[in-house]
Parts: sequence; structure tokens; C-alpha cells
Amino acid sequence: MSITTVNAISSDALRMRAQQNGREQRVEVNQRMLIDKMLARYSSDFVVCRELIQNADDAQATLFLFEITCETSNIALDMQSTPIKQSNTSDVTTDKTQIWMSSAKTKTTSGPEKSASENESLLLSNMALKFHNSSITEIRAVNNGILFNETDWKRVASIAEGNTNVDSVGQFGVGFFSVFSFAEEPIITSGNECMTFVWRDDNSLTTYRDQLSVEQQSKLTSVILQMRSKHILHTRTNLDINMKTSEKKDYAYNIKSAQTTKNNTTTQEIIPTMDLNQLKTYFTKALSFTKYINEVVVKINCCTVFEVKKTKILLPPTRGTLLFKKQPSISNMLSLNSFVQTEQTFTITGGSSLTLNHVTVDAGVTIDKEFHNHIQRIMKKSLPSNIQIQLLYARDTLIAKKQTETSPVNSDPNTESLHSLIPLKFENGDIIPSGLVFIGIGTHQTSGIGMHVYTHLIPTIERENIDLQDPYIAKWNRELLASIGQIARRIYDGEMLMISNNTQKTIDDYLIALSSYSFQPSVPNNVVGMPSSRFKLRESIYVLFL
Repeated sequence: MSITTVNAISSDALRMRAQQNGREQRVEVNQRMLIDKMLARYSSDFVVCRELIQNADDAQATLFLFEITCETSNIALDMQSTPIKQSNTSDVTTDKTQIWMSSAKTKTTSGPEKSASENESLLLSNMALKFHNSSITEIRAVNNGILFNETDWKRVASIAEGNTNVDSVGQFGVGFFSVFSFAEEPIITSGNECMTFVWRDDNSLTTYRDQLSVEQQSKLTSVILQMRSKHILHTRTNLDINMKTSEKKDYAYNIKSAQTTKNNTTTQEIIPTMDLNQLKTYFTKALSFTKYINEVVVKINCCTVFEVKKTKILLPPTRGTLLFKKQPSISNMLSLNSFVQTEQTFTITGGSSLTLNHVTVDAGVTIDKEFHNHIQRIMKKSLPSNIQIQLLYARDTLIAKKQTETSPVNSDPNTESLHSLIPLKFENGDIIPSGLVFIGIGTHQTSGIGMHVYTHLIPTIERENIDLQDPYIAKWNRELLASIGQIARRIYDGEMLMISNNTQKTIDDYLIALSSYSFQPSVPNNVVGMPSSRFKLRESIYVLFL
């Protein structure tokens, strides 16, 4: 059967006729369904934590508190079957108004003070253990960043109105709504005001904004999430479990994990869990490239159970290394203006610390007006006039230590959290590049080299993947990826020059030095780490002849 067009009418004529003679019906949006479908695209691990800490960093906060409230009845029941060692808790902050721990903490040092640090670590661990298998009733995310202004209050109550600040990571205006996966009706307090989200009977969402009482006002911003469904908090580690097993103590991993139906058949009840140790690892890695946040605190029922800090030390240029020269990017979309090396140290209170090499390159954006307008039309915001390209990688001494050490079966979870920062994996004597791409906070995209990388990449809406579909955005992102390779090549050349000037180096030293610059197929998108975007410079590459 053939299809023929009879008396074809133009689309303009159809539109005009419909507007003149047709019945008008406004397009309606089922906001609840829209948010639920948005949440389906924001299903990565700790997505709510990602959005909350990213928003805090965009607000120039230096401190971020994640406070969990649990049902105390469950704690009492769990304590009956799981005795824990008693510790002096006088040093733990329990006053709700004093949400930040004092900065005057016990420093990690050698000698007599080491036992004090170990005692503090044990104290924090024991405080967390008693909350194992508790039901989470509320989560609060608190930061000391810039308070909400009128524009912020209006934007947070609107879907798809992203942050128009060109330097902010938030772009699409939908990330905040991930909080609805935890809370039915979230609440925000900032400075002297609060806003609560309320669902109407017609599945539309409305907000109420009010002044806080004088005693409730503060210089903090809080997002309050009363849990919409049951979540279980897990605080035990494999070490804790093995210790209890060896003492022949019985305990349950889940509360009400099974139920019996009318037909006497047992069905497994699926209850979401939040693992404290995974949360610690996530927040530790989240600090990798935060612009302002340098401290994260986790509390359970007002008891501090975890605190991690980040510090930076500027490294002066080393004699005999390559001098950085201002240079254009591969396609002349950027001007690489400066090259700064620092040491970035991550320290867990009461635990150990880890130091990584960190490089920051300031780059001016030199795209033409037409290209910029295309990006602005798509993103509804301008590109910044200057961006930063940053790389984080392991020092040679750290790589050598990790390669030779044997990992114990029951290792300290805090140490594991710190070592998760290392962009290398050590398996059976092999060193495998495992760097990640960070778009603000880390994504699941690997960089293809032994370095974590961060810059002003434009992601897809769920912010886990780099957008390489739209031709203009793809061109921008590819230029940034090529620039990352350009900078990695600069670091490599400097490293090779230093090694060539040191006659005491062995072959093993050379191999360790090359670990961070080794290539590995990037996943899930192998285009991100394709060789064409790596080490791309006009100059000859330094080669070592062993």
C-alpha cells in the first residue's frame, strides 16, 4: 500500500488554523512524576551526598558537616547483642549547637603522642559501632558557605534553573532535586530564613518561605532531610565482624530482613542501607579537587565519628627542572598561562595522613564569539573567561611503599579510605593506572592514566559522563582532554629530566617514576583516554635508555 499526500497543507497554515479555530489546552506537568523520573537518571552511589557537598563548595564553604540521626531504640537493642569496649567520651562534642569540632586536635606525630592519636581513633570507631543496624530517621547537610540571597531562594524552588555563576559546577538546575530520593518534603535553612517543600493533592510541589526565630538564626546553611522510607546504617567493618566472630558473639546484619506472608512463604524485605565506611571513603575522595572545602565532618546523633582535612603546601621550582612557558592549547581554544605545583595532604583525625602531588594550570579561554554563543545557547550560561586544569598523582616514594607492602586481611578502614585517593592499583606486583575524571566531585569515568584529573568539562545531565555528543560541547570537552594530556606530558618531561640528572637511580626507580604516566583504556567511554589526546606536544618526547 502506497502513501500519497493529497492536498498537502503547509505547517504554517496548519498552525494558524489550529490557533484560530481550535480548543486551547494548557500543557500540564505532573511534578511528582517528573521528579521521580529525574531521580532515575541520578541513581549513582551517594548522589545526594555529591550534590550537597558540591553545592556547598559552589557556595565557597570551607567546612561541610553530614549529620545522621538514628532511632535510639534500635541502638539499645543492638547494644544488647553487640557489646563494645567502653571508652572515655568526654572529648566528643555532643552539643547540637556546636556542630564543628575544634581545630585544636591531636596531631599525628611519632613518639609518646602516638598513643593519644590511636586512642582518639579507637574512640571514634567505638562511637560509630554502637549505631550499627540502626534506622536512619533524618540527615542534615550543613555548611558555612555564603548564605542564600533572593536569587538563590528563587532558583532552588525552580526546576531546571541552574546556577548562572560561570565558575560553579552546577549547570542544569536538577541536581538538588536528588534530595527527594531521601525526603518527601525537604527543608532548607540559611541565615535568617527557611524554606520547606510541600506536596499538594494534585501532585504539584509548592514551597513555603519564612523567617527563623532569633534563637534559630545562624551563619550556616542546612539541608534537612527527614527520611521518606526506611534506611539502615551499617557501621561495622570486616575487622569488627571478624573480631566478634572470634569471640563467638551473635548479631544480625539487618533488622526485620525477612517477613512471612499469609501463605507461610518467606520473602526477603529489601531495605536500603548506608555504609558508614563507604561514606567515609566517598567524602575523602570528594575533597580531591574542592575549591574551598577543606574539612568534612560526619556525625551520628550529634557524636563525631569521622573528620578528614585537606591542606596544601606550595612547592618552589626545583633546580634542574623544566621551566614552564606560556603556551596555547592544541586547537588554540585555551592559553595555558601558569603552572603551580603543590603537595596536597589528607589527614583523618585520630588516624593517618596521605600526601599526593598536585598540579594546577591556570588557562585563559580564547574561543571566538560565535562558538561561545553556541555554548551559551545550549547551557544557558556563559563559559568562564579563565579555567583551571588540575592533576593529582602519587609521589614516587608512596608508589614504592605501596608496591612492596602486603595488605593485611583486616586493614584499618580509615587507612583504606585514604589509600583510595591513590590513582593507581597495586595487584600482584603490577601497577595499574586507575585515575578518575572529576567534574567537581569524582565521576565513574576513568582518565586512562595514573592521575586524577579535573577541569571545566561539561557533563551529561546525570553528571557521571562527559558530553561528547553535541558538536560544540564535544569540541570544548575534547580540547580540555587534550590539554590535560598536554600538561601531563609537561610533568612527564620534568620527571624524566630530573631522573636523567640523578646517576643514583636504579631501573626500579625508573619504572616507578613511569607508573603515573602509563596508559590504560578509559572506561566506560574509551574515547576519553584515547592516545590522540595524550601527551600531545610539538616537541620531541624524553626517552630513557636503560
